[in-house]
Amino acid sequence: MSPPFKALSITEHKQKTPLTLIDFEEPSLAEGEILIENAAVAQNPVDWKQIDYDFNIPSLPWVVGGDVAGTVYKLGPGVTGFKVGDRVISFAERKTARHSAFQTYTVGSVDRTVNLPTSYTFEEGSTIPLAYVTAGAGLEAALGVVLPAPPAALPAPSKGEPFLVWGGSSSVGAFVVQLAKAAGYTVLATASPKNHAYVLSLGASAVFDYHDADVVSKIRAAAGPNLSLVYDSISENGSIEASVASVTAPSGKVAAILPPKPEQSTETVKVVQTGAIRATENAEIGSRVYGILSALLETHTLIPNPVKLIPGGLLGINEGLQLGREHKVSGEKLVYRIADTKF
Repeated sequence: MSPPFKALSITEHKQKTPLTLIDFEEPSLAEGEILIENAAVAQNPVDWKQIDYDFNIPSLPWVVGGDVAGTVYKLGPGVTGFKVGDRVISFAERKTARHSAFQTYTVGSVDRTVNLPTSYTFEEGSTIPLAYVTAGAGLEAALGVVLPAPPAALPAPSKGEPFLVWGGSSSVGAFVVQLAKAAGYTVLATASPKNHAYVLSLGASAVFDYHDADVVSKIRAAAGPNLSLVYDSISENGSIEASVASVTAPSGKVAAILPPKPEQSTETVKVVQTGAIRATENAEIGSRVYGILSALLETHTLIPNPVKLIPGGLLGINEGLQLGREHKVSGEKLVYRIADTKF
């Protein structure tokens, strides 16, 4: 029996009380849309920030959440690439409440959805979409890294060039490490010591403790004279400045996921803000980002973020949002099973 149509909803701007479950009618589907019966959803920092800072909430009640894993429940007009019952993951558009993740059913765009092989659990799959697309789109749009397009060989032949990921154990950073490696770069990364083994398992050749006062000099020594590209998946608390200082080539670029200040760029190193939206703005980039995702999933090459399952299903999200606010989420993704919700 399918779960009811219920959404964990924001009911007031800058809401301070726990979000509540609200009924909704089965939504209609536009061209190129599918209705996904959600099995698991994952949390990102933007979710609690959107609530607390009251942005991108055009009407009430509203729903947040960008990461969905589940099965195709219904096909919209013109959809041919999926069938009812397919296991999928989708990067929720969040353009209406029904296009968001934290509910039992989500309207998904076929352009932002890929099949999830049975070798991955729904919980694992839910950790991928938003952070992965942010990683891939940033590599392409901000840094000019052209991801290999299947059926090209993965990983691509070695470029013999270093690439630095600042924050390699973050949700986004973990996928940047893997994608940069797939594109043929020798990947260096920073992380807390407790996460070094994890980042090495993702494909990094060396990992440095970002707390180390000498971290920049150690990165520069390891990188040699040709480090020109850095993806800063943290973009706060001095990470942009450290990323810029790590560049050893005559010129370089740093991709930042938060808005940089003009003075953070230098005469030789440009800091460029990026985000998942770049895959939507540029169809060619989007096609490559989702295309390589499908290939990596089919070969079970992509390593998802570590899962921290929070009990309570959709209602457990209130606890997870608070953990995010208190900065108590590190090196793992908070995930919620829809079936664990007490409706």
